[in-house]
Amino acid sequence: MNPADETAELAPSRDPGAYGRRPVLNGVFWLMIAFCALCLLAAVSVWMLGPRLAPVRQAAHVSAATPALTAAPLPAAAPLTLPTQAAASPDLDTRVQRLETDESRLAAAAAAALAAADLSDAAARPTPFAIELAAAQRLLPASPDAAALAPLAQEGAPTRAALATELSNLAGQAAAAAHEPGRNASFVDRMLWTFSRVVTLRRVDANAGGADAALAGAEQAADDGDLEGALTRLDRLPESARSALGSWREKAERRIEIDRRIAGIRAEATAELAAARGAQS
Repeated sequence: MNPADETAELAPSRDPGAYGRRPVLNGVFWLMIAFCALCLLAAVSVWMLGPRLAPVRQAAHVSAATPALTAAPLPAAAPLTLPTQAAASPDLDTRVQRLETDESRLAAAAAAALAAADLSDAAARPTPFAIELAAAQRLLPASPDAAALAPLAQEGAPTRAALATELSNLAGQAAAAAHEPGRNASFVDRMLWTFSRVVTLRRVDANAGGADAALAGAEQAADDGDLEGALTRLDRLPESARSALGSWREKAERRIEIDRRIAGIRAEATAELAAARGAQS
C-alpha cells in the first residue's frame, strides 16, 4: 500500500447522509401496524355482534329441524296439592289465642290473689279498710263476699285479742247483772247485789255453774281467739247479763263477719290462681 492510498482511505467522506441516523419506522413497520389494527377491529365486532346473531340462528335451526314438537299441545299437568300455611293457620291461631288467654288469666288471678292478701292484712287491723276493699273489688268484681264487706269496711272492727281483753273487763258487770235479784227479793239480797257491783265475786273454776260458768267459758274461748265459741257460751246468760255485753257482742259479731268474708275472698282468689296455673301447664 502506497502513501496515496492510505491518505485517500483516511480522508472523511464528503456525503452528509453517510453520517446521519438510519431510519427505523420504514414502510414494513407501518404495514404491520395497520394489519394489527384491522385484526383488533374484527375481534371487537365479533364480540359485540356475536351474541345477538347466535340465538337467532340457533332458534331458526331448531324450529326448522323439529317442527312436529310445536304442533301437539302438552298434556295438562295434574294439580299438585301441597300443605299450605292457610290450612294450618286456623289451628295455629287457636293455639296462640289460647296461650294468650291463659297468660292473661294467670296474670289476672295473680293480681287478684295479691289484692286479697292486702285486703286481709288491712281488715285484720282495727281501722277502716275501704280503700283496700275497692282495689280488691276491681279485680274480683263478681265476688259476693267483697260486696258484703262494703258496709263493714267503713268502720272496721277491733282485733280478736282486743275483744278478748275487753270481755275480761266486762265480765264482772255481766256477772253482777246476771245475779240481780228480782222484784220480790229481800233487803239483804239487794244489799249484797249492790255490793257485788262494786267488788265482783264470782267463781271462775271448773266447778262454776250458771252465769259464772258461762262467763268463764266465754272468756277462755275469747282468749283462744274463738269468738264464735265465746258468743255461744254468752247466749246462756240471762237477758240482763246479755244486755250488759250488748256493745261487745256487736263488735265481736262484726269481727267474725269480716273475717268470714275475708276468708271467702282469699279462698276464691286462691282457687282461681290454681285453676289458671293448671290451664297454662
